[in-house]
Amino acid sequence: MGAFFIIHYLLLFNMNIVRKLMIKTTSGPFWVMYDNECSFCYRITKRFKRLDKFDKIQWIDKNWAGDFPSEGRKRIEDTVVVYNPADNKLYYKSEAVAKVMLCVPFGFLFAWFLRVPGLIYFFDWLYDKVSKNRNRINL
Repeated sequence: MGAFFIIHYLLLFNMNIVRKLMIKTTSGPFWVMYDNECSFCYRITKRFKRLDKFDKIQWIDKNWAGDFPSEGRKRIEDTVVVYNPADNKLYYKSEAVAKVMLCVPFGFLFAWFLRVPGLIYFFDWLYDKVSKNRNRINL
């Protein structure tokens, strides 16, 4: 019986270390404004909400009446807008997607690919194509 408690304690201790490591490898907090009237955008947002285990992202729909930079509000029809309140920076398109991915556990394993110099232009082009056809895309 004593061995069970020792193993249980060690597992809990190790899980706490893993949790702390996962928190340290995530970015944020960020505010993400999205087009809640777009079903594709809504479904993607819903999936990222499930992955955001540490509540690093505050999801804001485009009709939110709170304080958000006006430049970001102007671009919401074309792109998701990520706002970093710590340094007042706005991010758009593939860079915004990378910022969101960095907020979820182990997201850095995928987000770096969106930031590779030269490929940024390709991913922004791809983002524009998906954005223009988002009402026809079903997930």
